[in-house]
Amino acid sequence: MANVHIENNELLLEASLEDIETIVKEAVKNIDQYKEEISVIYDKMPKFEYKHFCFYAYSTYRLLEKALNFSCDEVGHFRLIAPEEFYYAFFGVISTLHHEHCAK
Repeated sequence: MANVHIENNELLLEASLEDIETIVKEAVKNIDQYKEEISVIYDKMPKFEYKHFCFYAYSTYRLLEKALNFSCDEVGHFRLIAPEEFYYAFFGVISTLHHEHCAK
């Protein structure tokens, strides 16, 4: 499970590949709630070379908040720290969800 802590008024979310399954389960369980967020991530994330994508800037953090059990309320933003493979696996999931549930 992801490790979340606040350091220097910044919420740090340390995630690993194992967390992808938790994210997928939450997304599928509540797909209607996350469709818009998934579409934005699908559209914007590649433009930031995946690992430089800012979830908070595009208001696309709610899926991660719920799935990984954290809240940005206290500091207003977070920084995702994960191995490079995480970002590509995450985008693969987002791409699949987008094509199955969002693209018309």
